[in-house]
Amino acid sequence: MNCSDVRDALEAYIADDLTDAEQAKLAAHLAGCDECTAAYERTRAVVADLKGIADAFVPRERFVPRPAYAPRPAGGWGWRIVAVAASVVALLAMSALTVPALARQLPLPLTREIDALEEENESLQQQVDELSVRLETVGGEEVAIVDSAPGDLPPEVNAAVQLLAMDFIRAQYAGDLDALAAMGTERLKADIAARPQDYLRPVGAEIVFAQMTEAAVTEDGTYLVFVRLSDSVEWTDSQYQENFEIKLINGVYLVDFMGMDA
Repeated sequence: MNCSDVRDALEAYIADDLTDAEQAKLAAHLAGCDECTAAYERTRAVVADLKGIADAFVPRERFVPRPAYAPRPAGGWGWRIVAVAASVVALLAMSALTVPALARQLPLPLTREIDALEEENESLQQQVDELSVRLETVGGEEVAIVDSAPGDLPPEVNAAVQLLAMDFIRAQYAGDLDALAAMGTERLKADIAARPQDYLRPVGAEIVFAQMTEAAVTEDGTYLVFVRLSDSVEWTDSQYQENFEIKLINGVYLVDFMGMDA
């Protein structure tokens, strides 16, 4: 067996999933190869640390079950922009997360997968470092604005989209379904009427607007903005995120979809 074959078979060797003949060949190679032996020890240590974690790890329920919001429209949506913007907010909000910590929550991480995660983490961290974050007053609140799409939209358009998202959230915490409907498209109005509980938040709770992205626009003219926030009732120990799709209809900006992420 060569070094590549040995590295590929280490997990199976540790799990005792090889035939007797294959085990003998791999053991013979390890006896004479210091680099593969070191790789074996690293892999064995990771597997040993993670033994039984699938049964032992129980995630804490920080959030209420995510509501079944109306499905997003198919086609022309521009999910690449959504993914980039959402990852920007998540990365900034979870800057303490490290690849080793993430790896220890996987059922059975492989050495090469961990190496790939480390490389990806370095690349993503570089992208985050290059982003500009500034404090800006939006709707009377000082909010950290993430330049996920700097300069893509005229300032007045960006401000209108951001303010609509903020006003929508405030109406949620005011329990004002009429105001929510007035800020929505016909599609959103129908969804609010069908599932009002999905849009209401604890009335009177103090809201903290932690972060907001610059507005972006998809090819079909849908504006996207992401707001990260917490409140003094349900979200005291963590933040959550509301994702908005906004349309310009007859000169008026209206919320077409609102979804929530942890």
